[in-house]
Amino acid sequence: MNLKKRFLFIIILGGIIMTGLSACGLNKNSREWIEKNRVSDIYKVYPTKNPEDLFKVFPDGFDIVQHYTTPQGVLYQLELEGDAKTKEIKGQFIKEPYADDKTQKLSNVGVQNGQVVFSDETVKKDWPIDGFLFQHLTLNQAYCEGLKEKKHTYNSNSGVFEINYQLKDSKVNKLLKKEDQRITDFEITGSGKNYHIRTLTFTFNDTSEFSESINKPYN
Repeated sequence: MNLKKRFLFIIILGGIIMTGLSACGLNKNSREWIEKNRVSDIYKVYPTKNPEDLFKVFPDGFDIVQHYTTPQGVLYQLELEGDAKTKEIKGQFIKEPYADDKTQKLSNVGVQNGQVVFSDETVKKDWPIDGFLFQHLTLNQAYCEGLKEKKHTYNSNSGVFEINYQLKDSKVNKLLKKEDQRITDFEITGSGKNYHIRTLTFTFNDTSEFSESINKPYN
């Protein structure tokens, strides 16, 4: 191969390599890649009718955290830990968990026979849902692909992803006792492979917000 042909070959080969690298980068930043390689983890647990069955997916235990911000801006948090040794799921219900001067534990909480049980039933008036979203919602690839996407991001360094959808006529409205409200945003976020953390967040037009996270412990 003469020098001219060799030089031309190197240029073409370099172009092919760069194109391939660019395609890989674009692929990871695409909606399709995020849904198939990150969002798809949630399909393992939505739905799970019996919360105790989560131990089959997470044999080393798990955390469940739900947040509800009222239209008035008051934040409530339900946090539960699934203990791998005892197979118990228990935790607490808190008001304003991130405000040092306002934080208030309202009740102990546990899961018995698939139901969420509060030690103080009176505090349930401040909570919009009985149980968990994962007991009622079915999420799969076909469902997500059928939603209209608003935006998405993926950070290859941290592994953090975010994808937002438009959502109409969702059973979430009924589950959260918000039949008269409209969902303005449905967001799925998370980080890491193999379900280290995955969160569903629903924002309503009355400015309220509800999220549910299932977290796998880091080993």
